[in-house]
Amino acid sequence: MVMEKPTPLLVGWKFVRQHYTLVNQAPDMLHRFYGNNSSHVHRGLDSNGKPADAVYRQKEIHRKVTSQNFTNCHTKILRVDAYAMLNDGVVVQVMVLFSNNNQALRRFMQMFVLAPEGSIANQFYVHNDIFRYQDGFVTEPTQKCL
Repeated sequence: MVMEKPTPLLVGWKFVRQHYTLVNQAPDMLHRFYGNNSSHVHRGLDSNGKPADAVYRQKEIHRKVTSQNFTNCHTKILRVDAYAMLNDGVVVQVMVLFSNNNQALRRFMQMFVLAPEGSIANQFYVHNDIFRYQDGFVTEPTQKCL
């Protein structure tokens, strides 16, 4: 029996639900979505006030994620967009409201590039992950565009 290939949006939604469920319930397991050629960028400032660098490989991504000290997290998924990529990959962009340790909700955008997991049909791993809080972004233009 041949399994029908899921749409990119279905892949994206299923992944997003699984990913943010783990953020809320078991963040120490998030690294399982990543492989040894994965990258993760959590854009923001490091402890020295400099832009944070990307981390690579599952072990370093695990270290980075656990350093975020996710506790009592709550997420509200506002939007998911997902599109097919080359080589049967899927790019997923998510807009989320997020609270860590019962703090106020903050909006962020996260983009994932999901790559096929070897020869296993319809299974993916996170090849690239880019995260950025949306704090302080201007919502109204300050000048007329020319």
